[in-house]
Amino acid sequence: MNWQLLAEGLIVLAVAMVFGAIAERFKQSAIVGFMLAGVVVGPAFTEIIANRDDNIVAIASLGVTLLMFTIGLEFSWSKLKRLGLRAVVAGALQIGLTLGLATLLVWLFGMGIKAGVAVGAAVAMSSTGVVMPALARAGDVDSTHGRFDLGILLVQDAAVVPAILVVGALGGEGTVPQVLGQTAISFLIVAGFIAFFALFSYYVLPALVRFTAPTHNRDMPALFAIIASMGAAWAANVCGLSPALGAFIAAVFLGESVIATQLRGDIGALKTIFVTLFFASIGMLADPAWMWDNLGLVLAATALVLVGKPAVVYLVGKIMGLTHRAALAAGVCMGQVGVFSFVLAQIAHTPATPESEPVIDATLFNVVVSVAILTLFATPYLVQFAPTLGMKYERLLRRLGWVKSASREDGASGKDLSGHVIVVGFGPAGRAVADRAYAAGTPVVVIDLNPTSVLAARRAGMRAYVGDASNPDLLKLVNLPDAEALVVTLPDHRLTVGVIVEAKLMVPKLRAIARSRYHRYVDLLEAAGADVIVDEEANVGDRMAEALPLSERLVTARDADGDVLKEKQSKDAIAVG
Repeated sequence: MNWQLLAEGLIVLAVAMVFGAIAERFKQSAIVGFMLAGVVVGPAFTEIIANRDDNIVAIASLGVTLLMFTIGLEFSWSKLKRLGLRAVVAGALQIGLTLGLATLLVWLFGMGIKAGVAVGAAVAMSSTGVVMPALARAGDVDSTHGRFDLGILLVQDAAVVPAILVVGALGGEGTVPQVLGQTAISFLIVAGFIAFFALFSYYVLPALVRFTAPTHNRDMPALFAIIASMGAAWAANVCGLSPALGAFIAAVFLGESVIATQLRGDIGALKTIFVTLFFASIGMLADPAWMWDNLGLVLAATALVLVGKPAVVYLVGKIMGLTHRAALAAGVCMGQVGVFSFVLAQIAHTPATPESEPVIDATLFNVVVSVAILTLFATPYLVQFAPTLGMKYERLLRRLGWVKSASREDGASGKDLSGHVIVVGFGPAGRAVADRAYAAGTPVVVIDLNPTSVLAARRAGMRAYVGDASNPDLLKLVNLPDAEALVVTLPDHRLTVGVIVEAKLMVPKLRAIARSRYHRYVDLLEAAGADVIVDEEANVGDRMAEALPLSERLVTARDADGDVLKEKQSKDAIAVG
């Protein structure tokens, strides 16, 4: 047994644990700490792990395969379907435009079309594992830009299969027809993999689960998942495909199988090890000395990604009907080179045969790795400030006259309204408020950024406007001074604050009712001027407490000596704070 490799793996995990904890303390993703740990223990710094050609490559290859397995297990076709065709179109546009622009740029620098396609495919990918946790910490998962980014990220995850095949095919030798033939064969092999695992997960796996169910052994499903993923990786390698691709395909179908929920819960610790090994191995591949010697090139490439990718996502967002604010915020959150980019860069940098040349040379590979590390490090800060940047950008456009307020064509003028209720947001919460007020005979005006929601409100007989409710011109159009109340049902606390502040500046005595998605934003909404705040988390606690059965309990009172004074039957009181 190679005890030296085991010792080095333990060192990597230990140092990564320390650096990951430090990164979390500074409100960074632990992934950044894992990469920094790899830099520290790697050959470019302390040389604790110095054999770049053997041990680092072995750890990196294992890390890539295992990480792809965990990502595939988390991927959800059902979630992508719920987001709808709009998300698929947005994701396809983002990948296509980014790949095309990056390919053109690399080609203009004289590095060839193949290298351009490989780099373009790598740069087109963002990081689900970094962006979504950062959005969750900022409370923006349910915001307009958060949901839009989720759709694009899921499409990127689905696109990794053809991306790996295409980048792998670029390293093939021969004429164009020969390369296309090899690519077609690879796609057929992948189709065979997909068909096998689809049939296995839908027909064979349920039978295995029924067979092992009477034993109540929770270890069997997890053990089976590891065997299946590693077997798929081995089979893919035998067939001339990327082992990581085989593990990913197997995990995608396991993630939709009857044991999916149990698997996700049982492999949590293994997932931590897989993710840590992968990102630490990436850090070991980084070369700080090279980055310093080529600082201008690295900074220029990083700047191109930080500006170019947000610009592409912003353009796609506008095509899909997002406001300037939401489109820019979505773009800023996606301004990084992601996890799959490392996988694609490694495939492109590895020669297809010992005699062939890699698709991208060492310089271009180092640029991709360096840019990925720097942009991933910046991502938590980009996500945190994205809504603010979007808001300031839209206000600038409004001052310049490039953004129009809601027009009278969006609905009838509200000048004839009085004693009406203005509902901002026509999602499930807003619809419930509007329907109840409308049924009671109160005039209702709906404001929403989604034209589909506005159309639904109009079909229900309400006046509705497409627009940003924090726009003073729109608030005047709906006759805010004569409104009975303003109800803001938006899940995004920043947008809610903006609407309330503008409304209170116009009508200080207006009754403003706000929704707080999380308890920690209640004070912020109070400071903004909300008169009534519906705290979702507290209300959930109240409802759950009310659902508890009240039990009769024998309450015994005793004196100081422990003697029984009296006994009585009483009901438990449930206090919810």
